[in-house]
Amino acid sequence: MDTRRSNIFEELIKLGHLCSGKLYERYIPCGKKTCRCHDIDNPKPHGPYYTWARYIDGKQVNRTLSPGPELEMVKAGIANYNRFQELLGELLRRDEESVASAGRAISGDGKKNSRKISMRR
Repeated sequence: MDTRRSNIFEELIKLGHLCSGKLYERYIPCGKKTCRCHDIDNPKPHGPYYTWARYIDGKQVNRTLSPGPELEMVKAGIANYNRFQELLGELLRRDEESVASAGRAISGDGKKNSRKISMRR
């Protein structure tokens, strides 16, 4: 096993908890017409409100989060998940390149390991 491949596995092991999906930060106006969020010159909408959106069993599931430890855990989990996907993609590319180059190796009779495909049926 090459060194970079080993490093990828070590980094995967060190990742913390994983959270899929995206985190949205929103600022919204309320329904009171006299509130500061409706000020024409300097509107100050309410927020931030955080929504964690992800898919579970093919359906989008949203969860509203308040600032605090739970929000920070989700932020870290999403960052870990994105890093996990990057590392897995790199590992996959390296392994596929390795397999593809091994498939192009020259066999003992001096011919490439490939077959012509007949178009006749």
